[in-house]
Amino acid sequence: MVRTGLAGCASAEDAAVSETAGSFAAAPGARLLKRFRRYIAVLVAVWVGAALPFMLLGVLEWRQIAADTEALARERGEALFRLIELTREWNARHGGVYVPVTGHLQPNPYLVHPRRDLVANDGGELTMVNPAFMTRQVAELAAERTGVQFRITSLKPIRPDNAGDIWEGDSLRRFERGEMDQRIAFFGEYRLGDTLRPVHRYIAPLHVTPACMSCHVTQGYKVGDIRGGISVTMPAESLLAHRDERQRESVLVLLGSYLLTAGLLHAFVARARRHYLTLEDLARRQESVIVERTRELKLLNEDLRRKAHHDPLTMLPNRLLFNDRLDSALNHARRYERSFALLLVDLDYFKEVNDAYGHATGDELLVDVSRRLESCVREADTVARLGGDEFAILLSETTDAGEADEVARRVVELLGEPYVLTAGMARVSASVGVARYPAHGEDAESLLRHADQAMYAVKLGGRNGWRVYAPTMSAGRPGH
Repeated sequence: MVRTGLAGCASAEDAAVSETAGSFAAAPGARLLKRFRRYIAVLVAVWVGAALPFMLLGVLEWRQIAADTEALARERGEALFRLIELTREWNARHGGVYVPVTGHLQPNPYLVHPRRDLVANDGGELTMVNPAFMTRQVAELAAERTGVQFRITSLKPIRPDNAGDIWEGDSLRRFERGEMDQRIAFFGEYRLGDTLRPVHRYIAPLHVTPACMSCHVTQGYKVGDIRGGISVTMPAESLLAHRDERQRESVLVLLGSYLLTAGLLHAFVARARRHYLTLEDLARRQESVIVERTRELKLLNEDLRRKAHHDPLTMLPNRLLFNDRLDSALNHARRYERSFALLLVDLDYFKEVNDAYGHATGDELLVDVSRRLESCVREADTVARLGGDEFAILLSETTDAGEADEVARRVVELLGEPYVLTAGMARVSASVGVARYPAHGEDAESLLRHADQAMYAVKLGGRNGWRVYAPTMSAGRPGH
């Protein structure tokens, strides 16, 4: 119930203080073990923390080395491509060149030209070598002498062997879509001749030039179109070996720097630990005193709070705390458009009990009344003693008018039962007035006034009952 909140808070605070005080009474061995574990955790954090920036630097350095290696491979491939392109352009501008027909060089069966084959003045046979045929011949010689492979490739090849492989075909389609103007890639195993070797491959597009139109106009090309590309495949062992060497060097440099940095930090932490242990011992003694003083202050503060907000006899909220909760209930009801009820309870014939048995017995009866009132409400509701023999009940949320009526009925019935007191049997009754928000008032003053009028309407009617406020009720307060 709301009225027990302060007591629960005090218990939690006492437990916290006790736990803190108990920690300082722990065995010295446990404290030393805890210190050592904390020290090890700090050292692990130092070494791990120092490793992270060097790992990041290592990743960035390896990426840069990979980028440099790729740039060098691209430069090698592009240089060979440009040389082949210039040679082809020279051939195309001269309309092809004628060379003698030999056992190794036969006429190009894919070349359709009226003067493809000629006979020289000395009777020797000549055949035309166009740019594509010349590229194939030079490629065969390059592969034989240097191990470098290059070839013409196209998505619409005249010669079937010029059809691209998967990588070349994908590259040509990207060229046509304008996604790139050259491409470089490394392959761990690629067949060069009779062996599998690591290679880097380069490909760039071939554009139709005016000199090429005599051969390609029949295929529907126009100047500037991409008619294919030249693919260059070069051994990569030396390039990759150079890359690996740079990576090893970077690892050694970064590892040495990391060990030096982490070692210096380790030494700093070890020295700081010695100072920390000295200060910790001093702080522990000071904190023991602080904990004890804090416990005393908390107990004193709790006692002051309890006295300021609770009735010392019944331990119910007093008028000050009740008014605060009434204001909170009003704010909540306004914000969420809810309703609640206020009940004022005044004991009938309490003065007679006091006069007959004395004030101690009267106090005993008031305590019993407070417990009976508490049993009539929910945990979220508030029962308060406003003074003397006057009590108040705040029903925090009501869904219909019948809830407050039922509580009022139970209060009248329960308080009218006999009281077994130390001095003997006693009887009192209760007059209860009910006011509802917002029907009977939209502020605390109106609700209290109207509940008070309803309560005294009960007294005028003979006491021992309950009434709900009505506008026709008189504001008078008759005697008990």
